[in-house]
Amino acid sequence: MASLWLKFFSLCLICINGIAKPIPNQETEFECVSMYKQSALQHPQMKNHQIQTRPSRELLSMLSTSNDNTITKIVLKGSEECPQGQVPIHKPKTNLTNNLIHPQHSGSLLKQARRIKKKRKNRSLTKIQNKPFGSAKLKSQKSKRPNHPPKLFTETHLHYAVVRTFENTTKRWRGAQALFNINKPRVTQNQFSKAWIWLNYIQGNSMSSIQFGWAVHTKLYPDDRPRLTTFWMSDQQPKGCYNALCPGGYVQIHNSIYPGLLYDQISVPGGQQHTVHLSVSEDPVTKNWVLTIGTIMIGYWPHQSYMAQGASEVYFGGFAGTALSQTIISPPMGTGDFPTKDLTRSCFMKQLKYVLEDYSLVDINSNEVEEYVDNPKCYGLMFLKYVDFDSRETLTFGGPGGQCIL
Repeated sequence: MASLWLKFFSLCLICINGIAKPIPNQETEFECVSMYKQSALQHPQMKNHQIQTRPSRELLSMLSTSNDNTITKIVLKGSEECPQGQVPIHKPKTNLTNNLIHPQHSGSLLKQARRIKKKRKNRSLTKIQNKPFGSAKLKSQKSKRPNHPPKLFTETHLHYAVVRTFENTTKRWRGAQALFNINKPRVTQNQFSKAWIWLNYIQGNSMSSIQFGWAVHTKLYPDDRPRLTTFWMSDQQPKGCYNALCPGGYVQIHNSIYPGLLYDQISVPGGQQHTVHLSVSEDPVTKNWVLTIGTIMIGYWPHQSYMAQGASEVYFGGFAGTALSQTIISPPMGTGDFPTKDLTRSCFMKQLKYVLEDYSLVDINSNEVEEYVDNPKCYGLMFLKYVDFDSRETLTFGGPGGQCIL
């Protein structure tokens, strides 16, 4: 009998060890570094910067006005923590140069937007409000679309399906947020696909941008799974930089949740939807731009470099493309299917909100946004506007990609 119990105990140990095995290579995807020695702070402009370790009460009060309790359901795989005083910094798959780290290296969206503004200085911008875009199923909408919708940038290997605030507005925004469902579009080598929010500031020759959401990016990450991902641009880093990789940019604060971290649970088409609530808002007290999941602070972009006057543009939607401009085949976006009103079968962003100049958090105004899809043959968008009390202003987007050069 003793021998039998010994064998049973040994078998249990084997089972426990099997369950407890870490994900292969997970330990190589980030490194713990001193909070004070991370790359963001190794810039002359950050010499006297005082690190912000928690949101101000004013920012917490604003964030707590979000109405959905799902914001507390974090579906990131982040069980390992860095020691006190250290933070996790994602290590990219390869030592990418600044020219390669972002697919827009041949001409950024912001630079193209500036060119478009100059070209359209003396003519009005075509407004396309509240109309479904891009689905083959929506033939009835065909006559309502412009023949040549205005393009946000000209690269044929970059594609988008977004709603954005009007270009000619004088308003300024202090943040944006949404509830994302997590999907896993099937991308191949050198492709990326994102569910994304942009906060852009463009004024003359000055520009800065904070972008965030989830991304599948095979150039940046070692696999094709969705990750919490951020990107930023500033006058100090005009080509931009992902996550926490460059001086003068994003400052990591949380000791286990960080840009680059894997979303462990993926939405099932027609079944259970896994969501995460992401927000970037200017802290009314410190003026830093703070990244939060629900009310949990992950990190921030220092006020020294970003949008002191607020964002002049806000985008919500999908962004997909390749890191190589000569590539012909474009990746899928969202679920890989065109959007529908069935939110269990579409990639969606619910509870679309932005922060006004007085730091009040409000639903986006459907009368102040325009819809853009650069290639309706490959991608689509449906802005459903107000759906119900829980979903609020809602957007759904996606598409199969393919040969998308018009």
